[in-house]
Amino acid sequence: MKWLKAALVGALGSFVMFFIMLIGIHVTGIAPFNTPPSAAFLKQFGLAVGPLPLIIHFGYGATWSIVLVALWGADTDLRAGLTLAGGLWLFMMLVYSPLIGWGVFGFGGTGHSLAPTDPLYLGSPVKYIVATFVLHLIYGSIIGGLNPMWIEVHSTNQASA
Repeated sequence: MKWLKAALVGALGSFVMFFIMLIGIHVTGIAPFNTPPSAAFLKQFGLAVGPLPLIIHFGYGATWSIVLVALWGADTDLRAGLTLAGGLWLFMMLVYSPLIGWGVFGFGGTGHSLAPTDPLYLGSPVKYIVATFVLHLIYGSIIGGLNPMWIEVHSTNQASA
């Protein structure tokens, strides 16, 4: 049951990230991209079919929440969630973004040369760095804050008492 709860917490964190991205893209227009990165990644490789980007996004969030609980166990807390989220953000900046065509940390890449209406267009690298970092901090706060409360992880000392 612990792993299912951790997965649900991760899916919730992913939902919050996705909701904020949609507001940034479609409501306020402040997002530096036109398509959420998970959808952009699949689109770059011709795989953005139906609900697949959402399934990947929520599955990724659920999986990393489980990894958080598996790695930190009873020490799972806000700091652990933020640490994991920071690592995921660095992976995104160094590996995932270049694969999308957005370059390392949003610099370079083909996304800047596309028309601003293109789904794979990327605007300001600084906005990209800040926006994705903040979104990852939100995700990390959710998984690091909610997992310990909901799954009630206990240390081995507490469990044997």
